[in-house]
Amino acid sequence: MDHLMVYPVLGWRNLWQHPMRTLLTTAALAVGIAALTFLSAMDDGWLQQIKTNFALTVTGHIQIHAEGFEDSQKLALNMKDPDRIMTDISNMAAVQGVTRRIRVSGLASSAGANAGALVYGVEPVAEQQMSRLATFISSGSWLPEGDVRAAVLGDGLANKLNIGIGDKLVLMAAVPGGDIASEVFRVRGLVHSGVMEVDDLIVIVPLGMAQKWLGMGNAVTDIVIRATSFDAVTPLAERLRERLHDRHLEVLRWIDIDPMAEQWADFADAYTWIVLAVVIVVVLAEVLNTMLMSMHERMHEFGLMGALGVTSRQMFAMMVWETMLLVLIGGAAGFLLGGGLALWYGEQGIDLSRFAIAFSFMYMDPVIHPLLRPESVFRILGAALFGAMIAGLIPAWKASRLEPVMALRE
Repeated sequence: MDHLMVYPVLGWRNLWQHPMRTLLTTAALAVGIAALTFLSAMDDGWLQQIKTNFALTVTGHIQIHAEGFEDSQKLALNMKDPDRIMTDISNMAAVQGVTRRIRVSGLASSAGANAGALVYGVEPVAEQQMSRLATFISSGSWLPEGDVRAAVLGDGLANKLNIGIGDKLVLMAAVPGGDIASEVFRVRGLVHSGVMEVDDLIVIVPLGMAQKWLGMGNAVTDIVIRATSFDAVTPLAERLRERLHDRHLEVLRWIDIDPMAEQWADFADAYTWIVLAVVIVVVLAEVLNTMLMSMHERMHEFGLMGALGVTSRQMFAMMVWETMLLVLIGGAAGFLLGGGLALWYGEQGIDLSRFAIAFSFMYMDPVIHPLLRPESVFRILGAALFGAMIAGLIPAWKASRLEPVMALRE
């Protein structure tokens, strides 16, 4: 037998000298790592939901505005030649879609009530490729082609105004010069997204009619970009800033528009490190206890090995291999259990509908789908192996330092 294979063979044999203890330790490791693998998948799943829902409900991955618009929300800070900008960026790599919008705060009125509203003038066809707003239609339809006075609004806002499909809706807002302008629309659809700030505030009208109503000509306030993936957002935003740096425009990522979304992402990263710390502590406690017990029970064996010429380095290596095998067995079992649960619930989903109102503030769906990401699995298994190495070094060092004569007397 190759001398390199002696250590794992001896380690395997020694583990099963006390099968019950080995099985209990392995089971404890497996349950701990399974739970942490599943929790990590839950964390990745709900974070991905927040990112996707926030960016694709309304915001988009990247927005371009006239410099200062996002802070002031003044229509006077608009882009008067959006077509040129869109032509420049539509063929850039990582750009999946581009659309134009007008965004303005105003007053929505019906025959018997009025309420504050956030009005979006959108390109009806392009908007369906950009955001999920059209998929949230709960009654009626999305903006019909050719109906310039069509309006789609949140069902919560419709309840405040006591209006429904086909009813008249009057919108008022301040135009770039500061005067107040009003326009009449007809309700063609209601949206229900589960997000209160959308359902209770939003009104969507055709872009062309919004430009005419607000006296903006061809100008818009927002150019919204959908990237091919979240990983492509930051590099794409940097390239856009370089390309548009001399046009007095601001390029904002979805996390720049709402810092709360970035805080949730940072929280998820911190949670991941806490999970890894728990893995290391669990492994240290379980493995250290088992290996110390094993070492004390085998004092006579270690003394005999030392008397027969086994070196301290060889005994050290044998104990480390024994530790590694114990953790590999428990880690593999835990990963199979936790990964299997994550894949199963990733398909089926975990229904938390009773907390739907609380989730709506965070752009979370009431059904969470755990997401098993390879990098998260490697982090957990790597942390387990790291913890095992630390835990194994103590009993291995003690075993390698034993004096044969003293050990034989134990």
